[in-house]
Amino acid sequence: QKFITSVQVITSKQRPRKITIRGNDGKDYVFLLKGHEDLRQDERVMQLFGLVNALLARDRRTNKHDLNIQRYAIAPLSHNAGVVGWVPHCDTLHCLIRDYREALKIPLNAENREMLALTPNYDSLTAMQKVEVFTEALERTKGKGNDLYEVLWNKSINSEEWLDRRTNFTRSLAVMSMVGYIL
Repeated sequence: QKFITSVQVITSKQRPRKITIRGNDGKDYVFLLKGHEDLRQDERVMQLFGLVNALLARDRRTNKHDLNIQRYAIAPLSHNAGVVGWVPHCDTLHCLIRDYREALKIPLNAENREMLALTPNYDSLTAMQKVEVFTEALERTKGKGNDLYEVLWNKSINSEEWLDRRTNFTRSLAVMSMVGYIL
């Protein structure tokens, strides 16, 4: 029916806009308006996710574990612009961890700072040396790398809700890792 005049600019590299459209049914529908990006490939990925969901639902072993990928609408408008359906009640991992760290006055890049303090020539290290430096940096920082655990715990009312959140996250990560490996 109409566009709501208030627009929020998301702070990211491409600075997409969060827009709201009021439908004929009186409900508000929220989208992300993205420019300077070709969303046609993203649309195909969503179609692939639909196929993966169908396969996971059809198989008896995966169906009992409630494995699926949350899909959302993608509508390319041209080769360099489009709209993406906003998934309500969701936050990015970055936002969750940023907010958690801000509340505790922990810099977002604390581990990176610590790694550079441990070894200024980090980029020239072997992969194994980088792992050792990263592990040491985690030990030396306040959160010790447990931010996600703490965020999930703090956002949960009780241990049962925490377990549900952790299980949902683990299952989601597992399915997306499998699909990412295949792609």
